[in-house]
Amino acid sequence: MTNGSIVESSTYGTHHTPAPITHKLGGSWHLWQNLAEQDESFGHPEVFSENILERAWFVSATMTMKDATLEPYFERLTKRDIHQHRVNTGGIITVTDSGWMLSFTIHRQPHFKDQKENETVVWIYALYSDTPGNYIKKRVVDCTGEEITEELLYHLGVPDDLIKKYAGDDYVNTVPVYMPYITAYFQMRKKGDRPAVVPDGSVNLAFIGNFAESPTRDTVFTTEYSVRTAMEAVYTLLNVDRGVPEVFNSVYDIRELLKATYYLNDKKPIDQMDLPLPKIAVKGAMKKVQGTWLEELLKEAKLLE
Repeated sequence: MTNGSIVESSTYGTHHTPAPITHKLGGSWHLWQNLAEQDESFGHPEVFSENILERAWFVSATMTMKDATLEPYFERLTKRDIHQHRVNTGGIITVTDSGWMLSFTIHRQPHFKDQKENETVVWIYALYSDTPGNYIKKRVVDCTGEEITEELLYHLGVPDDLIKKYAGDDYVNTVPVYMPYITAYFQMRKKGDRPAVVPDGSVNLAFIGNFAESPTRDTVFTTEYSVRTAMEAVYTLLNVDRGVPEVFNSVYDIRELLKATYYLNDKKPIDQMDLPLPKIAVKGAMKKVQGTWLEELLKEAKLLE
C-alpha cells in the first residue's frame, strides 16, 4: 500500500478563480491513520500531515502562452529560442527578490503532444505562501491564474501599462493548483515515524513510496526511492532472491559528469559549446589530453568527435 501522498487532496483553480484552499485528508492518509492506530510499527502519519508551516510551498501553476508575444521576455534571460525543441531555461529560474519566492521553468516545447506549435507551457511555483506579492498585493494562495501571471510578468520586466493586457485571456491561460501536502516529505521526523517497507512479522502487507523507511541510501522526493521500496516489498514478501539496486553515486563518477555536460549543453561537443573561455585556451587544453585516458572519456561522452 502507498501510505500518504503529497498530491492527494489537490484543488484546481482557473485563470479567473483561485484554487480552493483545503487541508482535507484523502484516502491514502486515512488508511495510514487507521493502520497506525492498531500498531506502533506502522509509523506516525500525523508527523507529516499536521503542523505544516504557513510559509511553505502550496501553489504551483501551469501557464500556457497562446502566441509569441511574451517569448522575448523569457528569451532575454535564457539566450535561447523557445521553439528550438531544446531545454530552454536549463533548470528552474528563481526570482530572488520576489515576495512569493517565485520560480519558473520552461522545458522543451512542445511540452504536450497535442500542444500547438506556437504555444509555450511554463511551470510556475511559489515557496512563500504567507506573504504578499510585489505587484499583486495578495498571498499567492489567494490568487487567480491571471494574478499569478501578472506577478510573473512584473518580475520579467513587462512594462506596467502592458501587464494587465498580456495577462489576459487573449494571450495566456494559467491554471493554479493548491497542494496541501506537497511539502509533507520535508517535515522533521525521527526513526519510527515512517514504517519499514515490510514491518517485522508482516507476511502480506508492505508499504511503498516516500513515506516508507528503506535502508537504501537515498532521499525522499525521488521516483527512484519509490521504485526501490516497491522492489524491496515484492522481493521480501515473495521470497525472491534478489537485491535492491544500490543508489548510483553518479555525482562522484567523472564519466557520468561528462555525459551530463554533453546533454546539458544540447548534445554539443566541446568545440561547439559557448564557453566563457578563450578559444586558444580550449584548443591548448584539447592538445594536452590527446592520447590520454581523459581523451577516451571525452569521446565516450561525445564531447570530442
